Amino acid sequence: MMLTFDRDFEAREENRRRASLPFSIERDPSRYGLSDILDLLRRHFKFILLVIAAGTLLSVVITFSLTKIYTASSMLVFDRNDTRPYESVLELQKLERDKSAMETEMDIVRSREFLGFVVDDLKLQEDPYFNPRLAAALAEGESSWLPGWAAFGGSNSEDAKGREDMRGRLVADGAQRDRAITHLFSSVSAGRTGDSLAMTIYVRHESPTQAAEIANGVASNYVIWTSKLKEAAAKNTLNYLRSQASALAATIARKEREMAEFTTRSDLTFDPSNDVLRARVDQLNEQFTLARVEEAGAWAKFNEAKQLLATSVDAAGRVLTSTLLSDLRSQGGQLIRTRAQLTAKYGRNHPLVLDADAEIASNRRLIDEEVGRIVKELENDAKITTVRVRKFQLEVGQLQKQMQDRNLDEIRRRELERDLLTEQKRYDEIALRLGSFDPEQEEVKATARILSFAEVPREPSFPKPSLIIPVGAVASLLLAAMGAIAFDALDDRIRTSRAVEEITRRPNLLSIPDVKDMLKPGEGPYQHMLASPHSPFARSMRSLCLSWRALDLGTDKKVVMFCSAAAGEGKTTCALGMAAMATLNGLRAIILDIDAKPSGAAGILGISVKHPTLGMFLDGTMDLESLIAVAPEYPFLRVINTRLGLHDHEKLFEELRRRFDLIIVDAPGIDRDDDAIWLSPQVDAAMLVVAIDRTSQRDLEDAVERFGVSRAPIVGSILNFSADRAAGADVSLVGRVRSLKADAHGKFQSLTARFARNGIRRD
Repeated sequence: MMLTFDRDFEAREENRRRASLPFSIERDPSRYGLSDILDLLRRHFKFILLVIAAGTLLSVVITFSLTKIYTASSMLVFDRNDTRPYESVLELQKLERDKSAMETEMDIVRSREFLGFVVDDLKLQEDPYFNPRLAAALAEGESSWLPGWAAFGGSNSEDAKGREDMRGRLVADGAQRDRAITHLFSSVSAGRTGDSLAMTIYVRHESPTQAAEIANGVASNYVIWTSKLKEAAAKNTLNYLRSQASALAATIARKEREMAEFTTRSDLTFDPSNDVLRARVDQLNEQFTLARVEEAGAWAKFNEAKQLLATSVDAAGRVLTSTLLSDLRSQGGQLIRTRAQLTAKYGRNHPLVLDADAEIASNRRLIDEEVGRIVKELENDAKITTVRVRKFQLEVGQLQKQMQDRNLDEIRRRELERDLLTEQKRYDEIALRLGSFDPEQEEVKATARILSFAEVPREPSFPKPSLIIPVGAVASLLLAAMGAIAFDALDDRIRTSRAVEEITRRPNLLSIPDVKDMLKPGEGPYQHMLASPHSPFARSMRSLCLSWRALDLGTDKKVVMFCSAAAGEGKTTCALGMAAMATLNGLRAIILDIDAKPSGAAGILGISVKHPTLGMFLDGTMDLESLIAVAPEYPFLRVINTRLGLHDHEKLFEELRRRFDLIIVDAPGIDRDDDAIWLSPQVDAAMLVVAIDRTSQRDLEDAVERFGVSRAPIVGSILNFSADRAAGADVSLVGRVRSLKADAHGKFQSLTARFARNGIRRD
């Protein structure tokens, strides 16, 4: 018994595996294709059309309700060379304008300082367009004074005076001038083309005449204002140079007086040849040098004589010379000769010889005395020379001290001379600049000139209906498209087969067209199919039968169940259509309607509910034929209209498989009853019917999850009420299966041919 149960269970599991498709489809449901976009536009056509109409109408209303603004333009042209005579550097006095200079000029045109000059010149503070507070005050004054005029029948001088005083206060108020400048700033713009030196000034105003006048006023005032600025800069430069020249002249005179006073006070001379102190110093230096030389020579003679005198008097006598010493030496020589003669004649002891010796001794004593005297004289001369040298040295030292002070005074004088020379050079440069630059004699060239005056505009520049209305329509279209996409994203109802395949992980077997517009009054889809065999609905039912045959579930697999996530999604219509098409093509088909209700299969065919139940057949008290009912109008259709029991379902389906070729189970919606979930293990294949724009993704996901609990053999889905199949087309799965079979057959033939070429047998 256990072995038989296991075999039956394995057989059912194999049937489910074969019923399930061998592939799952992975697609991106967020990607929109052309058909999805067209379908989106079709679904939200009314909303999109309403938003576009409302947006276009709003743009038209706004366009014609806005205040018309006119734009006038005047043109200035600038010289390529910008002359600046007031510049001190020669290279800066004449520069070529480049792109940055032109950009600066355009910024200056919109500067508040220049616009303030324009406001003052054109008296724009008195224009209510540029002074909103003035306009409000005037309007308030008129409304408060008009009743008084009507009462007195004329104008009041005091009121008029008060009105003029109030207006004067408003005009004179600096805040009002600043507001007028701000309003003019928003109305003025400047531009140029490429690297052109021509600049166009644009002015926007409600009045075309005033727009042209203000544009011309801005252009002319710019020429005047820049010329005044250049003239003011030149005059300021001239005044500065003159003040500098006067100040430098006074400084030079003061420095010359200071230098003269300092030279006189310091006893300095401008000519070195007239410097007595320096001449005296030079003279003393020469005398001091000579005295030093004489001192050295005198002391040298004295020292030499003293040394020779220490050796012998004769040696000193040879060095020292004088007339007396020469005479004494001559006398000494004669006395020595005379003594020698007397000694030779008379002998040594002769009185004459002794007298001669006495005379010789006296002569020597005189020579010694004279030598001493000469040496003493040399010493005195040396001492005198030393005293002179010291005197000269003292005088030279004093003069050197005076020369040091004189040198400091010379340094100060040279410093004064350098300062004076610097001031003189500055004065010469300023005098040269003043000589070459005189704005009173020369005409200052304007920075720009007016190339063309503004023309009174004929058409407003804003608003432009030809631009605003199309832009509003396009913006409305984009807004409508975004709204439609947002609504479509928030709505989770099924609309495409791609979404169904993404949720069920099974292919969409068929898309049945929506034929409600083709039905006649009182006619249903089933009657329409039988009446029109070539209608799109009939072709869809034929494709449904073909898809069942193409699934190749086996020869004994005959039970197919139609189920849906909710009621009213067309599963009964699909069951009737498939049964009718299968019967017309020679198959023995029967419908098992387990959802007994008026809108079920039996109710549509006009079959009354039979009281016998399946339990009586399962108990053997009644045969199956007594349960089968036939449609009155269509006797070829057979229906069993009763609820299933709680046991022995296998016996019922075994008997149905034995007697019929196709058993179609019409199960109730899952939201109403769970019979389809728990009966799914007894069927060979289940087809999930999904209605476009009715079935929500959440309900479909819940249905797939609940079918997964019972491991229902869901082979695919059927998309009902589709607009894409209005013309009728073959089922998508049939085409896929046939394509796969053709590809497999082609690959098999190619592989067989390759084996044959390689000598490999097919076996």
